[in-house]
Amino acid sequence: MKKGFLITNITASFFAVVSIGWLIYDFIAYGILRGKMLQLEPLTSLDEKLGLFIWLGVLVFLIFHIVSFLAIASQFQFFKKAGALRVIALLLAIVSCIFILDDIACLSDIGKEYQEGLEVEFEWRSLYRSSALHGLFFLVMLANLIQALYRRTEVKPGEAAVHDVTIFTLVHAVGVLCSGIGLFGAFAALIVQRSHPLLHITFPFLFILSLIPYGLLAGYWLIMKVKEKPENWYDEKQFRDISRAALLTMFTTIPLMALIYILTYNAPKNPMDILWFPVYLYWVIFCFSLGSLYFNWNN
Repeated sequence: MKKGFLITNITASFFAVVSIGWLIYDFIAYGILRGKMLQLEPLTSLDEKLGLFIWLGVLVFLIFHIVSFLAIASQFQFFKKAGALRVIALLLAIVSCIFILDDIACLSDIGKEYQEGLEVEFEWRSLYRSSALHGLFFLVMLANLIQALYRRTEVKPGEAAVHDVTIFTLVHAVGVLCSGIGLFGAFAALIVQRSHPLLHITFPFLFILSLIPYGLLAGYWLIMKVKEKPENWYDEKQFRDISRAALLTMFTTIPLMALIYILTYNAPKNPMDILWFPVYLYWVIFCFSLGSLYFNWNN
């Protein structure tokens, strides 16, 4: 377990430094490109290369978020306590990961609207805001990684044991948060963007980004559990809690999907044609995770 802890945290530390450096480059490139685009000045070949590296930075940021979730999961497994810095880093990681969609949307709109000679000030402001959020996460995560690597020596042999209650709570808490964000996005798309032509393009990105944290943490937990016998995966209380949560999920999912089916039965070209599966999956994760946490804390 210590080897896996070191690999994930050192890898995340490397990408943290790279991401911080790349974000600094982005802000410099933004300053160069923004003025020219707002004045609708022609871009040089050097300007085009600056924009290309901005796009490459989005990919680097996404990779850093992925390895960060794995590093945080290993920290929760390695240490006895869930420190405040670790929890803050996890929350920022989830929000920052979802805001990568905002980066993609803003960069796409800036390029398209500039070519059409349109105003792009709003998109630039949104890009700066999301970049500032990324920067906050990068710094907090780097501090968390440094702290974890420094304090690993404080854990005595035999003390770095898996704390099932902590991992159990972490996975379901992230499940509630990610699925809640996803449900909000899905219903907002259903209500506000009823005829939005980009729904087919934008929502799949939100669907993927919003579930990355939960999928990685749940997958990490599953890999850890595969090493154990199935009958040892849960204690008696946890098994009772998830069984009740599963029953609650079934009883709430069927009426929801039935209502959606009735409301959209005769609706031509309804956004729910695209959103029904994400809504279903978000709702299942939300109810199951929330139910598991409720029954666990209630007892």
